[in-house]
Amino acid sequence: MLANLDNEVHFRNVFTDTEVFTAFAEDILNIEINVDVVESRYLALNRIGAIKFRTDFWAKDNNSLTVVEIRLVDYDFSCDRFVRNFSGNIIDIQRSSRDYSFDKNVYVIVVVTAAYRISELNGKPIKDDVLLTHINPSNLQGVERKMTKHQMIILNTTYVDENTPESIKDWLDLIIESMNNPENPKINLQKPSIAKAAKLAEKNLLTPEQMADAKIEEMWKKTIAIVADTTREETEKKTKKDTIDASIKSALQQGILSPANIAELFKVSVDYVEKIRAEGE
Repeated sequence: MLANLDNEVHFRNVFTDTEVFTAFAEDILNIEINVDVVESRYLALNRIGAIKFRTDFWAKDNNSLTVVEIRLVDYDFSCDRFVRNFSGNIIDIQRSSRDYSFDKNVYVIVVVTAAYRISELNGKPIKDDVLLTHINPSNLQGVERKMTKHQMIILNTTYVDENTPESIKDWLDLIIESMNNPENPKINLQKPSIAKAAKLAEKNLLTPEQMADAKIEEMWKKTIAIVADTTREETEKKTKKDTIDASIKSALQQGILSPANIAELFKVSVDYVEKIRAEGE
């Protein structure tokens, strides 16, 4: 039985393994890396900004060319936070350079295990399985000029489908199945790295300390979920009320329906309609 990998304790238990981390990063980024140690809860120095940022998982390639960070997100974080940590890592590596050049490449992988509720600037919700962020410039014709290799990839388990690249889907399937079908997971055990990750995720391999930490994590997540749901319900109610009020105001301005008719149409009291009329005057 798999431990649910949307829990940071379980996720850390699997992805701090250097073999699993390396295979995951190579499949997602389509590059070769070579790491000795994966650090968890690495804290960047506070020299690069007013706010210290924490990375969930961090490893440096032995050839000093690549820095890879993985962030697990099991509830709504804003895109601004992802971008901040991405930029922070890039700025941080310049401290080891003689000038403003980058002697390493920075890759950030964000794994979202809850419904991804961020939207475009026009308000349209984003429902993509994979999102790519580059910092290379483009010309007026939209052609990208590759001047750096820095990249951030956001993976969303909620929107995986048949078009998701197989190398990425194998890993997201592991996470999804651990959450939704832990007793009989349908995952690609033919891939050695997935098989090892699944073995590390087995619940009976967890120590009592890890189980205790995992339960605290679950309690914290439930609290966050309750707060988020309450806030969302209040927002939806307010939005619905504002819409009804605007419609009643419009009906009053047209002067075709009586207050009683308007009240019946919008399922409110006549006194409520009269109150909106008075506010308009």
